[in-house]
Amino acid sequence: FHPRKRIKSRLRIDLDLLGLRTSQLEVESRGDSEATMRPPGFLFATTLSLSSHLSRRHGLVRVRALSSSLRVTTTRGDDGTIVVAPDDASSVSASVILCHGLGDTAEGWADPARYLANKLPYVKFILPTAPTQPVTLNMGMAMPSWYDIVGLDSRSNELCNGLDEAADRILSLLEDEVARDTSDQASENDDSCGSTADYSRAVLAGFSQGGALALHTGMTGRRRGPTGDNGLSVAGIVVMSGYLPRPSQFEVAPGSEDTPILHCHGMEDAVVPVQATELSRDRVSAAVKDAGGRGTYEVKTYPRLDHSVLMEELDDVAAFLRRVLPPISEQNKGNKESVPSDLALMSIRQLRDEIQRAGLDERARGMFEKSELVGLLSEHLKHNKQQR
Repeated sequence: FHPRKRIKSRLRIDLDLLGLRTSQLEVESRGDSEATMRPPGFLFATTLSLSSHLSRRHGLVRVRALSSSLRVTTTRGDDGTIVVAPDDASSVSASVILCHGLGDTAEGWADPARYLANKLPYVKFILPTAPTQPVTLNMGMAMPSWYDIVGLDSRSNELCNGLDEAADRILSLLEDEVARDTSDQASENDDSCGSTADYSRAVLAGFSQGGALALHTGMTGRRRGPTGDNGLSVAGIVVMSGYLPRPSQFEVAPGSEDTPILHCHGMEDAVVPVQATELSRDRVSAAVKDAGGRGTYEVKTYPRLDHSVLMEELDDVAAFLRRVLPPISEQNKGNKESVPSDLALMSIRQLRDEIQRAGLDERARGMFEKSELVGLLSEHLKHNKQQR
């Protein structure tokens, strides 16, 4: 520790000898080696703030040091939501909603988000904070939690009271991002807020309980409004040290069966055992297959890693995000006079602009899905090419 700085760190201890899963011990260290120890607070380990938990053990390094030179803007809302976005908001073409775990807040993931933003300079990261509410498993103690956790067994995992309300909140955040791009009031010259193109340019991600929420919302959530019967069809889902909640009730929403999923997990996780990856993958993959989908469920495990995150994992997440959220070239994003060769990378607003220029407004009437708009333009371009 720096001799003149007061630094807080959190150390986890196992209480297996007492018959408990995992608990937490907080140590406040000072330069004079004095330490104030606080007794373990809960029977279920809360998510640790990465900025304070990352260490050099097992190859872990501090994210804060790596994110200090980023050209990003970090804003904090009154409700605890943190947004990490490029300084140039007009460069934003995709969004990631990243949910923290039990007992944590958005602050615990601000530094990792900045690290990821450095690797993906066109992506906005939205970090909501869960409401503070009693958690049954932790003796009714109130803490930030997306939904109630009753126990660690599979039967308890079927309850998850409050999960639907939490999913609605994430869905609202996602809709807000899409609305910024598709709103008729959005000026082409006003990119001050930065926006994702549409659902296909958004990813839901989370750690532990937040990962469970991201998986549940991304695969079972449905769009509200004219396309309410359709699934979200987001670009992808990232689950870190998480699991599938309510597995026996799990059903893939129509349109989400092709959604790619990345599930990262530590082999030494004593809070959410690594076996949760297999159970979640098998249940989701079976449902996807039954729906006739092609969605992949990729699992990456990390030896000697507990209920935490390490840099190798963040790099794997960044690689996945770049794959499902590829950058849109300046030509595709800025040139409104010509249609990009890859229509799938265009936003809904760009597609409608091209449809209007092509005189296809009447044929596009009643089309709400991006795939329908892409199909219409593709057919038009193919027809024009044949005429030549």
